[in-house]
Amino acid sequence: MADFNMPTVKVCGLTREADLAAAVAAGADAIGLVHYAPSPRHLAPERIEELARAVPEGVLAVLVLVDARPGEAFALAEGAGVGCLQLCGAEQPEDWADAPVPLLRRVGVGEQAGTAARAELDLWSDVAAGFVLDHANSPGGSGRTIDTTLAAGLARRAPCLLAGGLDADNVAGRARRVRPAGVDGSSRLESAPGHKDHDRVRAFVRAAREALTLTRGRPS
Repeated sequence: MADFNMPTVKVCGLTREADLAAAVAAGADAIGLVHYAPSPRHLAPERIEELARAVPEGVLAVLVLVDARPGEAFALAEGAGVGCLQLCGAEQPEDWADAPVPLLRRVGVGEQAGTAARAELDLWSDVAAGFVLDHANSPGGSGRTIDTTLAAGLARRAPCLLAGGLDADNVAGRARRVRPAGVDGSSRLESAPGHKDHDRVRAFVRAAREALTLTRGRPS
């Protein structure tokens, strides 16, 4: 997956065409579509296909899965035409070596999980094109922030998206501390679970892009 370009700003948990259009218009270069029944942002396969068809060229559609089975995941990805799979559960890397699209692996980051997070990243380093650093206590979308010192160490080891409770008010400071390849926002950009607030999305994408541009211009 050497030709895979990590996105700069991903808006995840989209469930409506209007929200997708708002995220793209704001400048997001990746959107996340969740297929996980316990999530309030869960989409059935037919809705994933409908929304994926609305994603314009140049924007990465990411199918977000938890405890996924490779065969089912590959079929769903092909049917929907998504460009990437994000794995957030107990998947094992040896089962995903032949994935037809690039993989993002979610890594749980918690105050007591530094060693485990590094081990998870190393375990997937030959299979995943990049990683999503999120709070350790849920598969994603919890709105809880993560330890930026631990996240910064992981971001130095591999291409990572910083997630976990990001919004327009905190993304710049957290991006400066972690120096990730990109950022990933979801629950704090909503007016209700699965319904994005377009003003929050625009403010988040703008703040994230400004912060990441400045961060990349500074020496490590």
